[in-house]
Amino acid sequence: MEDRVLIFAPHGRDAVIAEDLLHRHHLKSEICASLSALAGALAEGAGAVLLTEEALASADRALLSAWIGSQPGWSDLPFIVLANGATAPRTAIASQRLQDLRNAVLLQRPLHAEALLDAIRSALKARSRQYEVRAFSQTLTDAVVERTRDLEAARDNLEFALGAAGMGSWDLDLATGEIIRTQRHDQIFGYAEPLPRWTVPLVLQHVEPRQRPAVATAFETAIESGGLDIEFQITGADGGMRWIVKKGRLRHDNAGHPSRIVGVVSDVTHRKEADAQLAQAQKMDAIGQLTGGVAHDFNNLLTPIVGSLDLIRLRYKDDERTQRMVGSALQAAERAGTLTHRLLAFARRQALQPAPVDTGLLIDGIVDLIRRSLGPTIMVTVEVAPGLPCARVDPNQLELALLNLAINARDAMPAGGSLALSVAEAAMAPGNPGGLAPGRYIRVTVSDTGIGMDKATLARATEPFFSTKEVGKGTGLGLSMGHGLAAQSGGVLLLSSQPGEGTSVDILLPVTDEAPPSQSGAHAETLAVPRTAKVLLVDDEEIVRSITADMLRDIGYTVLEAGSASAASAILGADPEIEVLVTDYLMPVKTGAALIDDLSGAGNKLPALLITGYAATGADVAPDVPRLSKPFKQVDLAAKVDDLLRKTQPARSLHLVAPSGTGTEHG
Repeated sequence: MEDRVLIFAPHGRDAVIAEDLLHRHHLKSEICASLSALAGALAEGAGAVLLTEEALASADRALLSAWIGSQPGWSDLPFIVLANGATAPRTAIASQRLQDLRNAVLLQRPLHAEALLDAIRSALKARSRQYEVRAFSQTLTDAVVERTRDLEAARDNLEFALGAAGMGSWDLDLATGEIIRTQRHDQIFGYAEPLPRWTVPLVLQHVEPRQRPAVATAFETAIESGGLDIEFQITGADGGMRWIVKKGRLRHDNAGHPSRIVGVVSDVTHRKEADAQLAQAQKMDAIGQLTGGVAHDFNNLLTPIVGSLDLIRLRYKDDERTQRMVGSALQAAERAGTLTHRLLAFARRQALQPAPVDTGLLIDGIVDLIRRSLGPTIMVTVEVAPGLPCARVDPNQLELALLNLAINARDAMPAGGSLALSVAEAAMAPGNPGGLAPGRYIRVTVSDTGIGMDKATLARATEPFFSTKEVGKGTGLGLSMGHGLAAQSGGVLLLSSQPGEGTSVDILLPVTDEAPPSQSGAHAETLAVPRTAKVLLVDDEEIVRSITADMLRDIGYTVLEAGSASAASAILGADPEIEVLVTDYLMPVKTGAALIDDLSGAGNKLPALLITGYAATGADVAPDVPRLSKPFKQVDLAAKVDDLLRKTQPARSLHLVAPSGTGTEHG
């Protein structure tokens, strides 16, 4: 019905001719004999109306005019009027009749059939778009009705939802100053029962004093700004410190005057704590990256210093003055090396050598050293749970971390006290305070009865170089090194302390079912080999490569040098007599680990030693590749190379013998 053409041409054969034309072109049509019949048909629906101008002049148009005037907003029915073809100008009355149709197209007779069809098709297309607008309008109206229903339901449940979200609502009457609020609002401020009356001054009484002026200003300017959105710290009626957010919007009365501020309040203490932890973690990570890079470069500088001093000490053993001077220099260099290892431990960049460790046995081995370090005024007790599994950690670094913690405890107990070392197994559940993966861990606890730390000190205790000790009493790296060691080993370091109540440090380390390695005998001091082995030395730092080559040649090895991995590959391809590869880790283009991996992939079983200032997490280094940390002494280098030759060539007689008149002090 909505796509048909209504025809009103009561005089002559125009109606019949038009209907036949439309029928032949598959267009629906219906002839109306009178204006009343046309009005009735329009009520049922139509796509367009075709009528003659003389029909408008000879009939009462009241019904048609009424229908046109009552069309809905989306409707503008198109009329196609066949003019009478007169040459005289149209009268004012005739023009008004056409204007009353509102949306009319005038076609002069006589006209071609195609012109009429084009006009009708255009009118039907325009009408079709009107019907599309009607459908869209109805859909939109239905959506508005549905949305209104949803909003009414949401408004009914708002207070319940706020309570479920831990939020309270409030409504400040600007005329009286009284705040109407939900029970949750008062609970956030620490009140078990709602107070009889709330005002802005009462809110300000709870605000942290330094923030009170800003909060007061925010309330005062809310009328001008149109709302309130402020975060501040309060002390609740129950004594608890909380961070809260108050948000509100200004409302006006019927006269347009500001009358109320309505909003919500929420406790965001947990979010603030999480933000602070994230900021601290990001800061520590940035510092870690910086300190790791500095320590690596510093190790490269220390390596030729330590190596050269070590060679001088061996060459001038009988010169007491030289020995004293070199010994002092070596002691200082080794202290610098210890400092870089602590920096790398904090930065999680140290080249750890994790292994299954019996932590109880490890503590048993260093407890005497700890007792001597702490002195007679501090009682040291050890408690190890029986039947503990091994922890996976670098044993040397764990020993150093425990010794540092003991020294910290000693400094916190100037008048004496007690230090307790304990080891137990701990099962960590999801969501544990340390953020560890659920599972089994070994908990190593170091507790003292010292002066303790306040919250501010505790928050910064694991930062590198942060120390409460006097200048010259410490580097401030003890706790940060322990923190880095635990994190790099897959565990965590946790601190708890109260002023006057001592400090407790927990190091949680992952459990392993592996058995601890058997202890091997110590290597002999420096060293000569009964016959030459050919060593390829790779290092991009010329000064480091030069002193390392001198160390190896002084032992008795033949040394070939390369400044890059690519140069080393070329030498290896040209010389099949090379028996050992000694390579630096961090080099441009290709690392030492990649060089070793390439050789292994090509089937070359050449034994290799990796020298490193640090090895990041060591993910690109195969676990069976031996490593030597910078800075190192000749005895350390010789022992590593000798181990490689013994393991790969057991038939050779390569025991190490101290040459006549030489020796070293293992520092």
